[in-house]
Amino acid sequence: MKLTVNTTKTHIAHSDEGVKFLGVVIHSKYTRIQGKKVVRLKQKLKSLTKRNRGIGLAAIIRELNPVLRGFVSYFRVANCARVLKQVMSWLRRRLRCIQLKQWKKPGRLHRRLKQLGYQPPFRHIRMQSWRNAASPLASLALPNTYLHNDLKLMDLAKVKTGITVPEFGVN
Repeated sequence: MKLTVNTTKTHIAHSDEGVKFLGVVIHSKYTRIQGKKVVRLKQKLKSLTKRNRGIGLAAIIRELNPVLRGFVSYFRVANCARVLKQVMSWLRRRLRCIQLKQWKKPGRLHRRLKQLGYQPPFRHIRMQSWRNAASPLASLALPNTYLHNDLKLMDLAKVKTGITVPEFGVN
């Protein structure tokens, strides 16, 4: 067919060093996601979870779920449980940040905490601060179970990932 070989992509490599193939780095005993693929996912999630979009948390989660489902379906062959757990932690913090901004004033947060059965006095926090999205008050008002069970956010940390490579000669 007289095709030319791309010398920058084609090379002989040992699997201990890792071989990049279709977004996954394949090693001798495990596989992992390429770092740039995780960065691209976070960029996509960041564009979907901007605080100034003016739509509710449930609508944002409906937009996020297909992206999360597609990513984890493609990359679940890799040993990526730790990466997925970190991405979910970061994403839940972004969602809490959105909800805090939509509540605008700490009184709404305090009302939510009282509805959940927590007793005042509560600390005053800035509602538009990224740092305060990780505060215990925000986590109590919007727990992981609320985001996953009530609002139906897909939890990537619960997806079984990784393929095991059998040892040759071992029964």
